[in-house]
Amino acid sequence: MTSTNTNTIELDLPASHKYLNVLGDCIAGMLARVDRLADYQTVRYDVQLGVHEVCTNIVDHAYRDQPEGRIKVSMTLADDSSQFIVEVRDTGHSFDPALVPLPELETEQVRGYGLFLIYNLLDSVNYCPSPGQNTWQLIKNL
Repeated sequence: MTSTNTNTIELDLPASHKYLNVLGDCIAGMLARVDRLADYQTVRYDVQLGVHEVCTNIVDHAYRDQPEGRIKVSMTLADDSSQFIVEVRDTGHSFDPALVPLPELETEQVRGYGLFLIYNLLDSVNYCPSPGQNTWQLIKNL
């Protein structure tokens, strides 16, 4: 995940919930550098929550039996500041998002909102599972 873009930050995090705040702080810091961002608080919240949900699912599901797993994250602010692009990679178990049921919004439930939130908070979501590496590309238009 090497990048030559000067607007890119890369992180290599342990697959643990306790390190996800580091990722959230980096997202907030990068978005704070966008001069014309109309609603920084909302955009920051949407991106942080969407990326956090992806990483939580990786910790809980992709690495369910691999406590030594790593999450590699690349965050890029487009040169014209029109998009914030996050790539998240793991080497854990893959899955088929089409097989995950939508949450029943009329009924209370504790779990099962993650993918629904990810797809609704971000403008583009692509998941590419492959043997040895799963990749999420998340884009927020600014």
